[in-house]
Amino acid sequence: MNESLAVIILNYNSFDDTFNLIKSIEEYDSGLCIIVVDNASEIEERQKLSAIQNRCILILLDENGGYAAGNNVGIKKAIELGYDTFLIANSDTYLLSRHAIRDCYTYMKKNNIGILGPRMINESGEDISGCIKVDKYGRTKHWLTDEITECMSITGAFIFIDKQVINKIGFMREFYFLYREETDYCVRAYENQLKIVFYPYITIVHKEGTTTKKIANYYYHRNMFIFAREIYKTGSFQLAVFYFFRYIIYSIRIIKTAESNKESVQKLKQIWYAYFDGIRDVRGKRKI
Repeated sequence: MNESLAVIILNYNSFDDTFNLIKSIEEYDSGLCIIVVDNASEIEERQKLSAIQNRCILILLDENGGYAAGNNVGIKKAIELGYDTFLIANSDTYLLSRHAIRDCYTYMKKNNIGILGPRMINESGEDISGCIKVDKYGRTKHWLTDEITECMSITGAFIFIDKQVINKIGFMREFYFLYREETDYCVRAYENQLKIVFYPYITIVHKEGTTTKKIANYYYHRNMFIFAREIYKTGSFQLAVFYFFRYIIYSIRIIKTAESNKESVQKLKQIWYAYFDGIRDVRGKRKI
């Protein structure tokens, strides 16, 4: 197995999480090729990476091109080294049991699966993964099952990708910058008759958004427009009308539940920038 699978970890100002993930992989599934791609972290954070450079292949990027761009660099490096299966693991995930990666990989190969994802829980033990279905407005519906299930998409924080997917649809699309890349990738693979499988017999912990909390609202909401436009060809006018009243309701909820006026203003600013940028089809990185 070790000759076919590479683990790719994207690091962005998250050295402690990345270090803990590497330690958990070495403890529970030792011997794997680990590729860490640093997405132009701050100088202080990048300096810490010297502590892992002998435990992995370390790639330092000069510019943060986003989640997909960074992981694509890692996948390309793995292909260059001769690997044909790629585990994209968020830095804020970690293993709970021995041979978790090996079990997922073995099942994937035996059943000719294109993309596979295990069960994920947060640090409180709550389930945060499962099967995903997406509608023409870019909204996702999740459901959890205890059975191995083929579906349209899966949660992307810890996913195995077979090279057959790369050969069929290419790499992850980079214009999202952050959020929806994996959903886009899974749905495109699904539409090309490749198997997407939720594998609940293995559980991974995901801390959720430790490096993206400040900008999550903007990209999450904006990229629903991009996804709907790219996958389902939904028109801008239709999206604008559909989301306008929903965002009014969402704004009211933010005002009522925010702990401070500053927090409320920041969240409102992000979702309405997202709304208007979504209508105008603004893509890539955006300063808010």
